[in-house]
Amino acid sequence: MLPYGGSRWRGGRKVFIYRKWSEGTLQVCELSDGQGTKARFGPARGGILTEFLVKGIPLLYLDRETLLDPNKNVRGGNPVLFPICGPLEDGRYTLDGRQYEMKQHGLARNMRWEVADVACSEASARITLKTASDAQTREAYPFDFSLSFTYLIEAGRITIEQRYLNNSPADMPFYAGFHPYFYAPGAKAVYLNIPSGSYYDIKSGLTVEYNGKLNLNAQPETNLVFTDLYENRVSFDRTDGYRVTVKFDDSFRYIVLWNLQNKEFLCVEPWMGSNYDLNKEKARILKPGEELSAVVSYSLSKSINWKTA
Repeated sequence: MLPYGGSRWRGGRKVFIYRKWSEGTLQVCELSDGQGTKARFGPARGGILTEFLVKGIPLLYLDRETLLDPNKNVRGGNPVLFPICGPLEDGRYTLDGRQYEMKQHGLARNMRWEVADVACSEASARITLKTASDAQTREAYPFDFSLSFTYLIEAGRITIEQRYLNNSPADMPFYAGFHPYFYAPGAKAVYLNIPSGSYYDIKSGLTVEYNGKLNLNAQPETNLVFTDLYENRVSFDRTDGYRVTVKFDDSFRYIVLWNLQNKEFLCVEPWMGSNYDLNKEKARILKPGEELSAVVSYSLSKSINWKTA
């Protein structure tokens, strides 16, 4: 582990270094290799990965004003969704005869996370962030849980190794996910590969056949749920000539595409469950003491299909 201010050189070779500082009341943690690979985190703001750069090129979009305002949801980076993805019916659900209220996308993105470990080497770096249930979370979600996410940072790719643990004496229903805001200027995506033959359009309420083509600036808001995925990989080519690739394991059953017209982001979100699944009793169940491990990765590379759009 290299502490804040550690040397970037080891045995005459450059290595990743770890730094931390404060922006207002927010503590920022950064891992960088001095060659344009850089990952930044805001542990107190939901353990969020705020930025990831490859050779100085951003993978993610970030509205810094929302990051620095604790009264706002962060618009940008890679928010963590847990114990639900999407909304509940009227923001409520019933469990064992009692009604609870929970906001869209759950609790984790508003919880304080802590840095548990950092390790740096020549080719990569790791940072582990952890959080756990408390009296406040139990008011909305009556379970004891702990989350541990290890981010592996390499040139061109960041991998999120997740651990979800049920510390309760009862079965724990949940479905987790991520809400990455990928930087996507202009036409958003000149090539979009989502391994599904159809999607559910949340705005219209219709199921639509998917042929690989979408005009992402045609409507003020795009909100699509892709199901029946036949591959654990999604990619799109940006108008700046870079390809974004999202990979995920079998824990993630949906890809949600969310977009606002003329904003420089495109959200391509891996979810374990979908809207209202907790109301429909379709959530994943963790038995007492059981742990689920899951993996998601994001990469940025030059596109082989690039053309100006």
